[in-house]
Amino acid sequence: MIDHVWLKDGLTGPHCFLFAASLWWSWRHRNNMYFNNETWSSRHLSFNIQSMVENFIVCFKPTSNDTLDSIFIRWNNNNFSSVILNVDGSCLGSPIRAGFSGVLRNYAGFYLSGFSGYIHNSSDILQAELLVIY
Repeated sequence: MIDHVWLKDGLTGPHCFLFAASLWWSWRHRNNMYFNNETWSSRHLSFNIQSMVENFIVCFKPTSNDTLDSIFIRWNNNNFSSVILNVDGSCLGSPIRAGFSGVLRNYAGFYLSGFSGYIHNSSDILQAELLVIY
């Protein structure tokens, strides 16, 4: 229960962008160390966190007519009782990496399940998009 409160407070507090970016890049760094036996300097980690915070600010900056709550994307099932599958495939970077992911939500928008994958030796966005549907 404490972890839930800590996450909720961090993600809804005044420094939510910094909190979310720090969690994400700490997790990426941990996985990089574990799976690739590679560590990043604190300078590299700090740069990644600050860069993500700046992107969040640009993406979620309210206009003069918006409040902070009105700019977040919300679940809308149009009063239809069902389970929704959202999927996406992508290619990014140099060297190009291809992957896919998806999430299942119930009628209220609550997370049910999710998945993701990496496509080895591919730079084909069509393959990524079709594989995620498959």
